[in-house]
Amino acid sequence: MLQSLRAWIFPAACAACDRPGSGLCAGCAPGASDALTFRLDGMAGFALGSYDGALRTAIVAMKRGERDPLDAFAALLDRAPLAGSLVPLPTTRRRAAERGFDQSVALARLVAARRGIAWANVLEKRGGPQAGLGRRARLGAAGRFRLRPDARLPALVTLLDDVCTTGATARDAAAVLQAAGVAIAGFVVLARTGGTRGGPLRS
Repeated sequence: MLQSLRAWIFPAACAACDRPGSGLCAGCAPGASDALTFRLDGMAGFALGSYDGALRTAIVAMKRGERDPLDAFAALLDRAPLAGSLVPLPTTRRRAAERGFDQSVALARLVAARRGIAWANVLEKRGGPQAGLGRRARLGAAGRFRLRPDARLPALVTLLDDVCTTGATARDAAAVLQAAGVAIAGFVVLARTGGTRGGPLRS
């Protein structure tokens, strides 16, 4: 009810160009040919595109608390290869409270509903945000995730996050899950920084 009322008062508009109708319009959304595939420590990675242009603008808007892009991102992730349960890489509780939602958790819920698959919110994130950190600091910030106390772990999962920069966040989450006996099928993000199609992700 509240969501419907909000949509009526504040109709969706493209986060990149303000065109009404969608959180990311067809003209600004990445096409299928923009998708990037890569390897991250043996994990198969997939991104809708590079972290620039209209895609970056829409992701930043989402990170600032705009919900409009979520449905558009979920629809675009119909292209992503998924196996097992979808596991979002959550932000910190403080960040989620500031935005009013956790973007990765919200996205996982929408994608799972669209694709008819299970999703599992089994991770908690500790520490501060990585925005503004240099490469060395990002790579050195290990131990950011732990299992939720009530976690029921799937046997096989695909990780979901918004942006992949160095891959350190995904490595950290994967390590926690693998130590608990969970197999990682792959890693899906909205965008990847500094990547080329089919290229490895270097540390």
